[in-house]
Amino acid sequence: MKLNLEFSPPFNEVTKNLFEVLEFDKELTLDELIEFFGKKYGNEILDLIWEKGEKGKFQKLISIIINGRSYRDNKFLETKLKDGDQIVFIYIYFGG
Repeated sequence: MKLNLEFSPPFNEVTKNLFEVLEFDKELTLDELIEFFGKKYGNEILDLIWEKGEKGKFQKLISIIINGRSYRDNKFLETKLKDGDQIVFIYIYFGG
């Protein structure tokens, strides 16, 4: 299974890439993908995703978009990712 990933700042500062294609032997959930990121990139990326390091509680300013759709419901982490999915990690900045 291939996943097409896009990382906006500050995620790309951790991943050192704006775009990345990852291949896995099986389908994953979003939660499993985030766990993989923790192993690959360390706590620095997890600190961008989780509010105060609390797994399952997303930072308020993060948006994860899967195939053009941004949503957060109680089962968001259980979302099954499929071959060819486009996943974008965006940190929403305010100000002018």
